[in-house]
Amino acid sequence: MGWVTVLVVAAVAIMLIALLVLRRRGRADEGSGAASVDFAANLALAVYLLVLAYAAVLCRDALATSQTDVQAEAETLTEMYWSVAPIPEAAPIRAQIRQYSAQSADLDWPLMARGEMSSVPTATLKDMRAATIRLRPVGDQSKSLQKDALSRVSEVAHARALRADDAETGLEAIFVISMIISGLLVIVLPWTLGARPTPQSVIGDAVRVAVVVIGIGFIMLISHPFSGLSAVGPDAFEAAQQQYDQIDSRFPVGFASE
Repeated sequence: MGWVTVLVVAAVAIMLIALLVLRRRGRADEGSGAASVDFAANLALAVYLLVLAYAAVLCRDALATSQTDVQAEAETLTEMYWSVAPIPEAAPIRAQIRQYSAQSADLDWPLMARGEMSSVPTATLKDMRAATIRLRPVGDQSKSLQKDALSRVSEVAHARALRADDAETGLEAIFVISMIISGLLVIVLPWTLGARPTPQSVIGDAVRVAVVVIGIGFIMLISHPFSGLSAVGPDAFEAAQQQYDQIDSRFPVGFASE
């Protein structure tokens, strides 16, 4: 939000300064050089809209990918919980799965907006893997479930790495710079004619500034998958906690499989 505020303030300040200067020193609009300036302004507008559209597509793709990765991680945790639930000795692992899910939602998400991850869930995940390896199940069924749980915990570790990569993603600087430069050209080029402002021209100036500011501001608000508009939240992990409760109702702690 800070970027958007700075952008709005800067754009309004530039427009007011330009209008003030033209009001004092501008000449009557005689149409001299208007054709070439209009062509340049339209070219800048085309570039601005092209970069804006491409940036919007990239941002939406990043949001969709991050949402898919988070959902996959939560589903893998649920599947792992199903795997260990029938094993009586795996009660501590159930608690660790719940703990990891809660820590991810509570500790990771506030940091992911800045491209960082908490080390606490990472440590819990390592403990979970070690506890699963140390299991000594009795019977072929329990051994098969342990093997599946080990596979799931590896998938969770991979999914966490993907989530860390997603948190570090953002719109490349080249797109931001291109949008700002082309947007400034769209705003400023008509003023190079030096025409004194009229009520009609002021309305046109305000519309140009608003279009550029809204476009760039919108992109900045969706440029990171875990912050701003449409940010990916920890809803999948919170839903997983409810799934754990349902699994516990089927396999209470201390349940002994035959």
